[in-house]
Amino acid sequence: QTLTPHYRRLSYFEDEHILLVEKFNSIHEVPFLHLDSVFCPFLYGLHHRNSDYSMYTTVSRVLTLLYASAVPDLSIKMNVVTKNMVHEPKVLAVGECAFAQDTDSVLRKLKYEIACHPEVSMAIMVVIEEHQPYRSPGLMSEAWQMLLQDTLSRSLFLSLQGVAAQSLDQPVVVAGHTWCHLASVRFHVWVRGEKPINIDVDNELLARGTLFPNQDMDVIDTMIEKGMVMMRDYIATVCQEVVPGNHISAIRNSGVTFCADWDYLLMDLKRAVHETAYDRYRSWYESSP
Repeated sequence: QTLTPHYRRLSYFEDEHILLVEKFNSIHEVPFLHLDSVFCPFLYGLHHRNSDYSMYTTVSRVLTLLYASAVPDLSIKMNVVTKNMVHEPKVLAVGECAFAQDTDSVLRKLKYEIACHPEVSMAIMVVIEEHQPYRSPGLMSEAWQMLLQDTLSRSLFLSLQGVAAQSLDQPVVVAGHTWCHLASVRFHVWVRGEKPINIDVDNELLARGTLFPNQDMDVIDTMIEKGMVMMRDYIATVCQEVVPGNHISAIRNSGVTFCADWDYLLMDLKRAVHETAYDRYRSWYESSP
């Protein structure tokens, strides 16, 4: 899906009468697109089909909640179909990314998603922060005078950087205005214990790690792999319940290895920073009188 500067995602929490409007951009999408590339092969290896039933998983951006309507950044579901029935889908994992928005609202989304699907084995939140909240160019500023003449292509806009940003710790500055400057990228991963995930509790079921500015992701690697093992075991348990006596050892004995390429994700984020800077320019240009 191609995102535009005006792409928005809506979530409505009925019991609190809250409408959450999230404005999305490339930076917002990148972390879970990367994780998708890891989860999809793992999940595909667990798919099963025989004469009694079929089981398959989906990675999507749609999630049905009881008292809310939310579109998560990650939703992993398992679907089981037997000869006479399509069983209720089970949600294995959910994920949210917070960028240029209030983190509390993202936590609220996660709570609703988990409350409506207590079987969730793993929840992931990525928090991406900027050095300063983004502001569009001020009236009569250098950028206002220089950039409102004609619409610039992406390549031309980025070529106007005095010194092109070569790494994530450098801001994208065009016409004296900072269009994007990342400060940090942090991961939070919860896994289920005996009870449903409680994201308000800080215990051994929660891992925190930093991808940027200093990479420290070992505990995240370990916790996500633990969550993947739990997803695998839950899939096996559900399949056993749906078709008693079915041989599920192939699922339960499947190997689990989480192997994310965090350096590649950092490269993708660098590209996304440039795209976000240009999207912000276009949004400002098109809304200016």
